[in-house]
This record gives sequence, structure tokens and C-alpha cells, in this order.
Amino acid sequence: MFVYTQKKFTMKNIFKIASGIALSLILFSSCNVENLKETYTPVEVSEVSFTQANINATSIPAAQTSFDIVLSRNTPENAVTVNITSTLPSSITAPASVSFAAGETTAILSINVSKMPVGAQIKGSLSIDESFANKNVAIMTTSLTLAKAYTWVSLGMGQWFDNLALMSASSYGIQPVEVLKAEGFERYRIMNPYANTNQLIASWSEANIGTNRSAYIEFWVLPNDLNVSWGTFWYCGLIYDGAGTDIKAYLPSYLSATYAADDAKSQIDRTDKVVWFYPYWYIDGLGGFGTKYPCVLSFPGGPNLEDYL
Repeated sequence: MFVYTQKKFTMKNIFKIASGIALSLILFSSCNVENLKETYTPVEVSEVSFTQANINATSIPAAQTSFDIVLSRNTPENAVTVNITSTLPSSITAPASVSFAAGETTAILSINVSKMPVGAQIKGSLSIDESFANKNVAIMTTSLTLAKAYTWVSLGMGQWFDNLALMSASSYGIQPVEVLKAEGFERYRIMNPYANTNQLIASWSEANIGTNRSAYIEFWVLPNDLNVSWGTFWYCGLIYDGAGTDIKAYLPSYLSATYAADDAKSQIDRTDKVVWFYPYWYIDGLGGFGTKYPCVLSFPGGPNLEDYL
């Protein structure tokens, strides 16, 4: 006869089994916690970060030589130097590293913008070396859009004479104009030289008044400290023969290389405080009047053009 003998589980046996299971769980859990610690616990400098992912600064003063970018960290106990990589163009110099002093939570990364051209928009980026930061929590890269702008300062009121557009049979048509200077540069703006519509009508006719009129004429002194230049052309507010026939004051060489020698006629006279402009007056598609109708600016503090001309 077969006799089934039930194994007795005493309290001692149950305790041994339970202890073994518990030990296995502890070892298994311990192993996983250790792996998590190795993977996710940040090292001392892992929280270095840019404070912004995108920086847009498109009105940097033209004379400014450096532009500062802030980095931060939450573990300030020790000093640390962080490596930086750059994709900025050669006109901007960025340091290869930035340092935090012991106890400091922020550091300044200063880039050199002294050679950045005025008016041109520059784009690029700066990145923190991954060995110095936790990419899961830090802003590792900041993208930059930078541009310089002139700071314009008023010199006061001067006078403007235009032999073609403003001179009439009864007057020179001399206009009061505000003159601005770009701070730190030999660059100027003649503000609203053709604001006087009545004088344009007196010089030409009401039918010759156009819709395009330059709010200012911007010019600069060339390195020889004698000649002046301007970008392309300015509008004098007149049309020649209906819509689309604006009379424009071109820089001669811009209109055609064959007129390049005429650029030298436009000069600044620092003694008399005047500037002579010899634009090539032209109507696109029709022709022009050449450079025989000059314009004159008298700087603030310069001569009264009624007496000077």
C-alpha cells in the first residue's frame, strides 16, 4: 500500500525560505539602484547650462567690441572650466572655454564682435562640451542671431541745396535739415531734405510730384578724408513723365562703371563745413541729366548757403 507522507513545514523551514526570497529581492533591487546611480546621477559640474536657447540681438551698437552671454550652474562649490565649441563666422571670435570661480553660479562668455560688419545679420551657435553637462536637463546649445546698428546722434540743424530738384527761378530753394552722425563713425544722415512739397512744385510743377521721397540721405566720408559716397541712389520726390519715372540721384559708379571717375567730384570741405554732392541724375529706362546739377550740405555751424553759393 502506497503511503503519502506530507512534508512538514515547520516555522524554522518557512523562515529559511522567506529569508532566501527576501535576500534575492534585496540583491536584485540593489543591482538596479546601482545601475541607475551610474547612469543618471549628475557629476559635480553636470548642471552647467546656457540660460537661453536662442539669443536675438540685432541692435548692437556699432562701436561695441564685445557681446556677453550668460551661463549658469546649480553646483557652485568648486571652480570649473567648461569647454565651448562655436559655429560663428570668422568675423566673431568666441573663446574655447569659460570658467566658473568657486562659489559662483553664473559665468560670462564674452565674444569679440569688433570685426562684425554693421548692418549684416550674423547667425551661428555656441555649445557646451557634453562631458561638462547633463544634456537631459541643460541647455547645451544656444543659437545666436546678431547684427550691429549705428547709434545716431543729432548734430543740430544745417541747410540743404539741390540745384536740380529745389532751385526755382525765384530762389535757391535752400531747406533747413537736421543732420545726424553715427556715433564713432564718419557717417551722416541728412533728414527729410525734400519735405517741402511747395518748393518742389515751384521748381517743377504739381504734375511732377511723385510718391517716392527719401526720408534721409545717408552718406559717409571715405578713408582719404576728402571724398564722400552713398549707397545707391536717393529719391528727390519728383517724377519726369508720369508714374514710374522717378528722378533718382545715383552714385555715378553704381549706375555705370563708365561713370566711376565722377565719384571723385563729391567731396567734404572741413574748413568751410560743407559737403558737395555730384549725383548722376537719372530716370530708369529713359536717360538722365549727368552730374551737372550738384547738391550742397552745410553742416550745423556751417555757412548760410544763401551767402555761400
